[in-house]
Amino acid sequence: MSIKQEQTIREIVSRFGKALSGFIESAQGRECDVSETYFNHAVAKAARRYTKNYLETHSFIQLFGSQKLPTLSSIYILQKFQPHTSIRNFNSVNELEEAFTRDLQRSTHSKGSNLIGLNIANEEEYLTILGHPAVGKTTFLKYIGLEALHYPDSRYRHDVLPVFLKMWKFCRGTDTLLQAIAEEFNKAGFPFSQQLALWMLEQGKLLILVDGLNEAVLSQTHLSQHVQDFVKTYPQNRYIVSSRLASYQNSLGQFLEVVLQPWGDLHVQEYIHKWFAIAYESSVADESMNSISNANSPSPKSKQDLASEEAQRCWQILQLNPIAKELAKSPLCLSLLCLLSDRRYSFPSNISGLYQKAIHLLFEEQIVKNQLQNNVGEQSLSTDILDLILTEIAYKGFELRQNLFSLEEITEHIQTILSSCTVDLQKLEVEFVVKVLQQMGICRLTNLESSVSLVFSHITFQEYFVARYIYNHGKVRQLVPNHLSDRRWQEVFLLLAGMMVGNTEELLLCIETQAFDYINTNRLRDILDWLEQITINSTGNLKNVAKRIASLFLARPRFLSELATALVLTRMLGIARDLYETFDLSINFSKIFESDLSMSLAHALDFDSETELNLTLQLCSNIEQSLAPINFDPRYINFMAVNTRLESLHTQVPSYDQAFEVREEFRQKISRVWLKTLYLPSDLNQISHQEVESLENYLYANLLMVKCKKTAIAVSLKTWEEIESRMLRIIRN
Repeated sequence: MSIKQEQTIREIVSRFGKALSGFIESAQGRECDVSETYFNHAVAKAARRYTKNYLETHSFIQLFGSQKLPTLSSIYILQKFQPHTSIRNFNSVNELEEAFTRDLQRSTHSKGSNLIGLNIANEEEYLTILGHPAVGKTTFLKYIGLEALHYPDSRYRHDVLPVFLKMWKFCRGTDTLLQAIAEEFNKAGFPFSQQLALWMLEQGKLLILVDGLNEAVLSQTHLSQHVQDFVKTYPQNRYIVSSRLASYQNSLGQFLEVVLQPWGDLHVQEYIHKWFAIAYESSVADESMNSISNANSPSPKSKQDLASEEAQRCWQILQLNPIAKELAKSPLCLSLLCLLSDRRYSFPSNISGLYQKAIHLLFEEQIVKNQLQNNVGEQSLSTDILDLILTEIAYKGFELRQNLFSLEEITEHIQTILSSCTVDLQKLEVEFVVKVLQQMGICRLTNLESSVSLVFSHITFQEYFVARYIYNHGKVRQLVPNHLSDRRWQEVFLLLAGMMVGNTEELLLCIETQAFDYINTNRLRDILDWLEQITINSTGNLKNVAKRIASLFLARPRFLSELATALVLTRMLGIARDLYETFDLSINFSKIFESDLSMSLAHALDFDSETELNLTLQLCSNIEQSLAPINFDPRYINFMAVNTRLESLHTQVPSYDQAFEVREEFRQKISRVWLKTLYLPSDLNQISHQEVESLENYLYANLLMVKCKKTAIAVSLKTWEEIESRMLRIIRN
């Protein structure tokens, strides 16, 4: 350990001592018999261990194909965010008002459209980081945690000590965040870890980093409520939570929600040069560089020169490959692309192909490395057996919502697999297989509660092997009905679609059939019938399917008194917008969203009737302008008639001091004018919460089906045209 590292650890230990300076005085009230001398010695020793463990766990990053673990700071690229604009769920009006008040208090710095991650972490006490798979959410949390650990010699401005909590650890129904924090302190040897964690929380001494809400076994509703309650109990601490965007449906109340942006060209170029500079410092890279240098140049080149040349070659290949260039916007994917480029592999046709090529390469290199050691009994190791083991483990764990596997489970599982293999493979030692799996970097061993467990180094790797298992075992027809509506399985569906070369149609048709099962009431069928009837005679140049999707913004049930249902409906239209944009981009729905949200808030907060009528008129105007490209037949959709009939209600507006029942009746009068003039189903606004969820699942299934089609290498044009023609329609035999 260098002198500088030792000094850093001593400074962090000193910060722990200061943070706990009042604990002894409060110990009697906590029923702790504490000796001051013992306590100070134990805290100093535990704080040192905690710091070393934290640095060892979070300071390094996996570089696939390299023996070297580079520091995070050596390869980290500053990340940018945008505010999350989708509709959040709130369980009550009080929750909504709290979040609204918090939003008003936020500085203009937090409201920009291109936010620097470190700046926003400094600005916000409560922050939710959202993003697509493998865009760097965990890396960002690690980066901020390390900056906080090195305070004041860092760019993080708050004197708080970081606690990093992975959701795959937080996987038992009795767990609480307090227990999880106490466990982190207990592992380092802090005395009275539970009471000490409670003390630090009450004093606001911690930065709590909760990584991967989407990976928790607990339901998202339960988990989000627990986080909110915890923050309300210990509000003086700082919190950063991360989640996949697709899985995030329950708001954390006062948290600012931002979306991590994919990398642009400058980020990609910078990362490529850093990747090759680090890789070419490793011993494995040295051997390949020497051979390249001897073969292609009259005189040896420096490592830096070779690394720069290889980085430039990788960048140039990316410019010629649009698919790979798109994949490179994800740090994990770009790391694997760099590996393929370095080993002279061609780039793949989709993300499934990228994982397959890169993982197979890692398998091959690790096997060759072990075979060169001439260990008896290990020569039969093959890529096939490694693939078989990981697919079995990944699938069974994912089905059970399990990301963590005890070493005993893994050992027993591998023994079972090997016992069914050929005689040569049965000779493999289980411990050797586990060691190989860990050395590749796809999995790693971790200590948890005094036991050793295996975890995939990134959940996307587990999802890839789950998809492989489904593909290998022909389980598409079981997958779709069991998991279509579960957002946690979204990436598995997309990876599977990329693997099913020549047979993706089976997956798409299964999704279509299952999706239609969500349209399971007369009211939902009436909505789809109405969409077809009003668009069939429209004269706009949009595709028919795009017209039906866009018209859903007009058919959306409105004038609902329950805020939760209204917000789910608005969120549902967010899925409809995403689905529409896969077919067409000519319509901007922003003004409709604004009007719907304003109306939902007005109803929930019981605004005066005049305001509600004016908001309805504004909605009518915004829908007319936004949906103009559809060019509705005026015999069915006549916005002038809607506007005229709504205007006529101004003479009937009740005053706010009249009984609530009178104002509610006026609201229903607005609703009846809206439904009747637009020929909408008369019972549309009696839609149930369950029906709203069914409609949302239906739209999500259609969106996922389109994404699967885009991910696939080839899909029959005839089959897809038939599927497209049936979307958002009732097809009767």
